[in-house]
Amino acid sequence: MASETFEGGPPDEESIEVARVIDRGIREGHAVDLEKLVIEPGKQVWIMFVDVHVLDYDGNLFDAANIGANAAFKTAIVPAKAAGKGEDYPLPVRHQPISITAVKIDGKLLVDPTHDEERVADARLTVATIENGSLCAMQKGLEGAFTLDEVFKVVDMSTKIGAEVRSKL
Repeated sequence: MASETFEGGPPDEESIEVARVIDRGIREGHAVDLEKLVIEPGKQVWIMFVDVHVLDYDGNLFDAANIGANAAFKTAIVPAKAAGKGEDYPLPVRHQPISITAVKIDGKLLVDPTHDEERVADARLTVATIENGSLCAMQKGLEGAFTLDEVFKVVDMSTKIGAEVRSKL
């Protein structure tokens, strides 16, 4: 019920793409210190899942899900006590990889597209950066293309807007 474009059943191609883009930003941005999730070296580790449940969709699911995952990391607790593995502790967050999505419509770049804007976009580019501005993930979508200058412009916007988003998390 989040959108007329979503259907029940197994994930469709778009859902799989969103999951992979979010996962890539988190993994390649080294959001979590995985060494601190080791219980017993070579034998036991904590496993982490991020499930995104869309309640109302009006576009830009990539960035909304990314921000939701980063917000969840800030409050997540590793339940060590309940598992008999010591005291509970906060999820060891190292970085906040924030993604920014831009679309190209009639030769113009637009950041944070709505559902209607996504439907008429020629091309989409999602760029994730960490605090120092380093790129950690990038995904191009839809049929259209970006010029090299447009890609650099989206990367620059991602760095600036990503810093703003981090300051609000």
